[in-house]
Amino acid sequence: MGRLAAIALAGAVVFLAARASAQAPAPQASTQGPATESVPVLIERMAKDDFNGLDASRKLTQIGEAAVPALIGATESNVPRVRYWSVAALSGIGSERGIPAVMKLLDDGEPLVRAVAVWHLGRWFDRPEVRDAAMRKLRDESAFVKGWALKLIQEKKYRAAAGQVSALLKDAEPGVRYDALHALAVIEGPGALDTLSRVLRDDESPIVREGAVRCCTVIEPPTARTAEILIAALEDKDQTVREAAVKLLRKGFGQEPGEPAGKGQAPGIRFEPAAEPVERDRAVKQWRNWYEANKNSLRWNEEKRRFDMAEAASRGRL
Repeated sequence: MGRLAAIALAGAVVFLAARASAQAPAPQASTQGPATESVPVLIERMAKDDFNGLDASRKLTQIGEAAVPALIGATESNVPRVRYWSVAALSGIGSERGIPAVMKLLDDGEPLVRAVAVWHLGRWFDRPEVRDAAMRKLRDESAFVKGWALKLIQEKKYRAAAGQVSALLKDAEPGVRYDALHALAVIEGPGALDTLSRVLRDDESPIVREGAVRCCTVIEPPTARTAEILIAALEDKDQTVREAAVKLLRKGFGQEPGEPAGKGQAPGIRFEPAAEPVERDRAVKQWRNWYEANKNSLRWNEEKRRFDMAEAASRGRL
């Protein structure tokens, strides 16, 4: 199995493990094995494959507190699959008795087990010792584990971690920098705009620069200043970054193809990401002129999910 395929598979497993404890399914929702399977049988079935692991984890979650002692023991299994599906079940049950066992797996030899453990510590994220343990995984040797720690921070909107997350913008792995940028956009909102702008200007990876562009869409509350970042991205040296930027500009500030131009929108600007530099520069200038003329009057339209002009504003000239 190639490296990228292995990463994708591992990510899918963590996702399934995350979903497994989201809620206990009704008994009829389970399709593998009888509903009367004992705890030891279910734990043994976890070792077979991830389909069995998912089903057994859900059933153990249904059993609840009575399964906790055996699940704690299963976190020490020599089979990684049993360890991470046991974590999912403990998280689903929510018993505080399971916290030490899950925290211990943050130092497991398998990155996949560590990733599942850090994500499921979110079940008890209100406890300071749990938060501190999860934040330590931002310094894990595995980019995959760092990514799931960042997803946890994002999920919990844990702003106290902003400094540690910002430090990861210098990580050697572009994927980690991308995930860190996304987490900052979620937890800091408009406060992350300066960071997005700086990354777009300075990061050497087109993947991360494109990430800066796409992170504009997760800023809450939406702000018209994102147009500055998107317009700047039209000048990026990489075509994929330019393509992402113009798509979001047209969607958020211009108009969709075939849609009549609205007041304050920028209908006449034709930016082609693959065009010659002189043509692109001309379109960028038009976008900048339009934005400068209209930036103080742009308002977010929640229904249309885009920016429109305020009623009292006059339309800016290009």
